[in-house]
Amino acid sequence: MAEQYLGIDIRDDYVALTLVSKTWSGVDIKWSHWFRLHPEQGNDETEDLFVQELGGFLKTGNVKPKEVILSLPRQISTVQSFNVPSPDSDALDSMIRMEMDRHFSFPLDSMNVSYHVVPISPSKNHVIAAATNREQVGMYLSWIARAGLKQSGVDLSLSSQMNLLDQNGQLDSKLQAIVDISSTRLDVSLIKGKTLIASRSVSIPDKDFKKVFFHHDLPESLEEQVTKDFSTFLTKTLESTLYGCKSLENEESITQINLFGGGRGAEALVSALQTQTSVKTEAVLPTFLKKDSPLSFTPSLQMTSLGLSLRPALKNPIELNLHSNFQKTKRKSSWKTTVVLLVMVLAVLTGLFLDQTYKNENTLASLNRQLEEIKPQATQLQKIDEQHAHLAGYTESLNAIERQSPLKLPLLQELSKKLPKDTWVTRISIKQNQVEVRGYSAATSRLIPLLEESDFLKNTQFKGSITTQALGERFTIQSTMEPRK
Repeated sequence: MAEQYLGIDIRDDYVALTLVSKTWSGVDIKWSHWFRLHPEQGNDETEDLFVQELGGFLKTGNVKPKEVILSLPRQISTVQSFNVPSPDSDALDSMIRMEMDRHFSFPLDSMNVSYHVVPISPSKNHVIAAATNREQVGMYLSWIARAGLKQSGVDLSLSSQMNLLDQNGQLDSKLQAIVDISSTRLDVSLIKGKTLIASRSVSIPDKDFKKVFFHHDLPESLEEQVTKDFSTFLTKTLESTLYGCKSLENEESITQINLFGGGRGAEALVSALQTQTSVKTEAVLPTFLKKDSPLSFTPSLQMTSLGLSLRPALKNPIELNLHSNFQKTKRKSSWKTTVVLLVMVLAVLTGLFLDQTYKNENTLASLNRQLEEIKPQATQLQKIDEQHAHLAGYTESLNAIERQSPLKLPLLQELSKKLPKDTWVTRISIKQNQVEVRGYSAATSRLIPLLEESDFLKNTQFKGSITTQALGERFTIQSTMEPRK
């Protein structure tokens, strides 16, 4: 029996829908549709139109998707990428969260956050992280619910596009650009294989561009002028993005431009952009699909929604889930597994941030009761007991930290504030009020003055010799902790 998966790509003033069907023989596009929104008419009218169009799509095609993945307008999300060392999984998670606090300029607890880890060597990981406006996510999810759908994930349009390039066999180690053109915005991302070098989203200044994007019966002179002006704007945006990448070598340049979107003017844009940049430019198509796409599928509007629908149907290398805060991407599981994992995460967060041992014990007892209720309904979940035992051990570890050194969590916060971005902590040892910190830094000479500014650390000095290794200068710092008054 065929399984259906629906991708919903929501833009400022239009929405693209693509439904794929998965059988034993492969995946094909079953049906697609796109419609315009008119946000200038007001939020209530826009919501009503969205619900009406999506409901009609579901009803007309008798659509009953197993999973629904959506992407939201790019400007409500912020995307960052960075590299971190490769310690054990628990230390890696903590290190990534510390790095995210540094890279994002706003409090992450007020946003929906997710990240994806790409191993790039035995000693290094690449992280793609995103944060999006929580209220905006909730608004769009309520629209989906009104239309009768239950979403399964909220991803980035960029993830969808990178996965499509991977399915086409177009991802390699050379520097490439992903250019995503909607009617009002231009999104530019530089990638190397599955790693993200830079990403930015800018408004399109030419008001006539929207006319070319949606229509095909405009005067030829207007189309030519708008296309030429936009190509110049796009070329300058690519150049400024490239020049702003400090991680690239001076001689590195873009080897290929992969175009998504573009609407009715996509073909002309490909030609004009290739002429201006002298870089190979292609409008991305689903060449990996065995069957021809249906007539209702418009690649220049619906490639991103196709990539979203393929996320649960295929094994994609890059996935994020911005449905809630601090989600690390992983493979899909049943809703029962999600319930158990969510309870576990809540328990861990309670232990970390409330810092009260008795609440950890109460949470663990509550988990025991909830697991007893879930087990009879979850006969197919073979790993529940293992996960529960892992949480129990995690909670006990937190209790042990609090009993042995109640200052350890405040110390981690202090290090996160004081240490520069090019410094990583790999080990922290505390005996009574004496602390020893080990790690790597691009310039260890800055560390002691920075930590001496703290009213929490005293008598801070290096211990032993400083050695230069692949990850940077390896250091050991010892200090004395004094509780805050």
